[in-house]
Amino acid sequence: MRYETAIALRYLRSKRKDKFISFTTWIAVAGIAIGVMAIILVIAVMTGFQDEIRDRLLGIRPHIVIIPDWGIRDPERVVERLKRIDGVVSASPFIEFQGMAQGPGRVAGVLVRGIEPKDAAYLGRLMKSGSIDALNQKDTILLGKELARELGVLPGDLFTLVIPFGGFSPAGATTETMRVRMGGAFETGMFDIDSLVAIMPIGQVESALGTGITGIEVKVKDVYAAGEVRDRIVSKLGPGFYGRTWMEQNKNLLSALRLEKLVMFIILALIILVASFNIISALVMTVMEKKKDIAILKAMGATNRSIMRVFVAEGLTIGVFGALLGTLVGYTLLEIQTHFQIIKLPSDVYYISTLPMKIDNLDVFLIAAVTILLCLLSTLYPSYKASTIDPVETLRYE
Repeated sequence: MRYETAIALRYLRSKRKDKFISFTTWIAVAGIAIGVMAIILVIAVMTGFQDEIRDRLLGIRPHIVIIPDWGIRDPERVVERLKRIDGVVSASPFIEFQGMAQGPGRVAGVLVRGIEPKDAAYLGRLMKSGSIDALNQKDTILLGKELARELGVLPGDLFTLVIPFGGFSPAGATTETMRVRMGGAFETGMFDIDSLVAIMPIGQVESALGTGITGIEVKVKDVYAAGEVRDRIVSKLGPGFYGRTWMEQNKNLLSALRLEKLVMFIILALIILVASFNIISALVMTVMEKKKDIAILKAMGATNRSIMRVFVAEGLTIGVFGALLGTLVGYTLLEIQTHFQIIKLPSDVYYISTLPMKIDNLDVFLIAAVTILLCLLSTLYPSYKASTIDPVETLRYE
């Protein structure tokens, strides 16, 4: 151990005559710990909500959507080719169109998505009423919970679905209507989806529209590698196909979440900045108390740089100890909330019953790096003042 570090640790352990200096040191440690704990908890909540929103988005939306320029002649063959591409978990065709739904005296816009009933298993955990098995029945449709509420229909009720361009006449394309039965309601927690999307068997949608497959939806192993898998798919299929990932489809929402997380991190980092002022005051008071010791060290041959290292080490020790304490408390509170779910949320507002919390190792590293950097900067002025002490003048009057 360098002698500068040994002296710094001794200053921290020694019993000072002035108890106020020891008190300010503990205040500095507590300030750093509270700041680090606050950042960890807030970033954990932000990450938890971000992952919850991502899971809900991907609960009903595909990871990649492959759209043909002029239609797909043999969708089954294309699906089998996609399933053999590295990174693809599943692929299935779909048909999508916008229409109108008319309930008992109510009308609402609807985005009808036709899929294979066997590919609708992922909706099972999202169902709030009815069953996904209803898709196996003729003229049955699943509605988002908010859409069903707006139409005023319950499982088993009949209502009218208006299909634009569903028929043809000598005058051109005409709208058609069909009576469908509500098989159940699902809830993703995303209002834009729950108030707009309806699910039907792809065969019924195809016969009602008289058109072919709109595109193919793809699920991948790593959702964050969707862009790379999309490029491989487009390269494999060749010209006439293009794809969009779930990140591109929800770019604005994801950008807003990332920006909010960054802003919260910067704002809460100011807590550590304020706490670092306590380190400055504690070190300045230590320098004033140890002027005689500093003068003796310089008289014995200690350089100005060595004196600076003593107080930089003391300040960093305070900062690192506070950061470790804050991280420990933050992680403890995070684990308590994760396992015991103490903090509840109104499910009718947030669509989740408990406060989600999750922290990434990269976030912890950034928090620790910022904390240590601020603590290091806070030691520069006191350590510089200590190095400028004149040993002759100090020892003359001490």
